[in-house]
Amino acid sequence: MAKKGDPENARKINTSLILIKLKEQGQISRAELARSLKLSKMTISSIVTDLLEAGLVIEIGEGDSMKQGGRKPILLTLPDKSKFVLGIDVGLTNTAVAIGNLRGEFVYKLRVPTRRNHSQSSILEQIKELTDNLIDESKVDRESILGVGLSIGGMVNKEVGYITESPDFNWKDVPLKAQLEDILKLPVVIDNCSRVMALGEKWYGKARGVDNFFFVNVGFGIGSAIVINNKIYEKNSEFGHISITKKNVRCACGKIGCLESVSSGHAIEKVANQILPERNGDWYSAREVAKLAAADNSDAAKIFQEAGKYLGRALAIVATLFNPDKVVIGGGVANSGELLLEPLMEEFRLHSMDIIRDSTKVELSGLGMAAGIVGAVSLALDQYVFHSERV
Repeated sequence: MAKKGDPENARKINTSLILIKLKEQGQISRAELARSLKLSKMTISSIVTDLLEAGLVIEIGEGDSMKQGGRKPILLTLPDKSKFVLGIDVGLTNTAVAIGNLRGEFVYKLRVPTRRNHSQSSILEQIKELTDNLIDESKVDRESILGVGLSIGGMVNKEVGYITESPDFNWKDVPLKAQLEDILKLPVVIDNCSRVMALGEKWYGKARGVDNFFFVNVGFGIGSAIVINNKIYEKNSEFGHISITKKNVRCACGKIGCLESVSSGHAIEKVANQILPERNGDWYSAREVAKLAAADNSDAAKIFQEAGKYLGRALAIVATLFNPDKVVIGGGVANSGELLLEPLMEEFRLHSMDIIRDSTKVELSGLGMAAGIVGAVSLALDQYVFHSERV
């Protein structure tokens, strides 16, 4: 619903509503915008004129007439070749960068191993090199890039662009937004990787059109994000550190029995390398354990059975607490598919009330390993184009 009141603020909100409607619809006429948003034709015309001049909207020809013999309306859509955003997903293993257009489509993407030296200077240098290469190879005019969205693990204050702590990189108190803006010469927004992935799911994944959902990022560790009334909850959601077992297993956070200590990729690897046959000192990765389990290795299958069981039990707690419409499970471990999902769902059903179980749909992400970079592009679009926080 469009907003009224302070004229300047109302215009900003209505502009966001128009752009979001275009993102959702793909193409729409001015008249249909006015009807669906309950705005006057004069207001729509004025805002659309500004958007056309700014290159944020284009006209694409005639649509169907609303009445026989009537004048065919001119359709509006988001451009695919004039304005862009840049997404950066910095992970422990790999770093991805991508240029996306205003429709969220990738124009060009690069993915490389993250430098093993996780110092701030080394990571910043790699980001600078990758973005420069990306822009050069894509032939995109730097002046047409509206802003940058960056995804990284850790406790991130998005509002000020500050990393309070990132255990993955052993960073504390890093003003990353300011540092990146200094080297990239572009506006930058940063956020925690799980919230960024949840945003990608909300816009382009399994949570599209879902107002209330819980996102779980099961990778080396376990992260999470909460979406309520179509808004991402900006506080830290530390689902991985729910106390879920009496087993004497120490978590990286220092506590005993956390979910992350029994269901994360690191936990799977730790157990696998304790019980599977030695391979001349080679470390079993979670991906390799999944392949062994899929090939009917009973020990590997039991590892995933155990990890899925605890994850399902913890998700039953979350579902009981706020009854989301959907739970979406992403991250590298989620790529194991039914190996993880089957024991997870068995435990989830066992520990959930019937009414909660029946109203909460649990699904694996369809974005796979691209979830982080899809989310990073979405973050930049959300911040510099759609401004959905206004609505």
